[in-house]
Amino acid sequence: MVRLILTSFIIVATLLNSGCSKDSGKAPPGSSQMIGDVRLYTFSPDHHYLLRDAQPFVLSSKTSLRDALDSLGRHLATSYFSKTYTDKATDIHFEVVRIDEISTQSRPLRIAVINMVDTGQDAMGYFFQGSTGGRTTFCMLAATFTQPHLAPPLLDGLVLLYNGEMLSELDHINLAGVLTPRLVQRVAYRAIHEIKR
Repeated sequence: MVRLILTSFIIVATLLNSGCSKDSGKAPPGSSQMIGDVRLYTFSPDHHYLLRDAQPFVLSSKTSLRDALDSLGRHLATSYFSKTYTDKATDIHFEVVRIDEISTQSRPLRIAVINMVDTGQDAMGYFFQGSTGGRTTFCMLAATFTQPHLAPPLLDGLVLLYNGEMLSELDHINLAGVLTPRLVQRVAYRAIHEIKR
């Protein structure tokens, strides 16, 4: 199933790339693989607003996109995902599987496939359970990796795998397919600007 989805994704990316690759003086493919001068944030969970307390996450402008995603994943693993609410330590960590770039007329679109490695199945038992917990985890993952407050965002799309497999739709959230920054833009903006309802 995962191979079929990834193969389909690669075919679509290739078709879009070949159909949109007219040389019009745009930057060459791969040139958008450095993060540039951007302000990245990490977040804390909030049971009411989902995300809060956005903190700057400083990386050099010459950091590669892959290294930035690795750093953000390490931060998630050592903060939000380090322990369950019962104080059980987890082994959750993140691996960047691939980053694809699709050329368009306006700018390259960047889509990353990131594997959430969780051999103890703690995410399923604790982080993805309950409506608030599941939505908070969804927002934490999508906002941290895509950085939706940026224009353009750090990632235009995120494909999240769980132990190498595509996640099926869960009771309260759907992490299957390509997650876009727009899904968490309001929540991240509220956390960054500390807006209360």
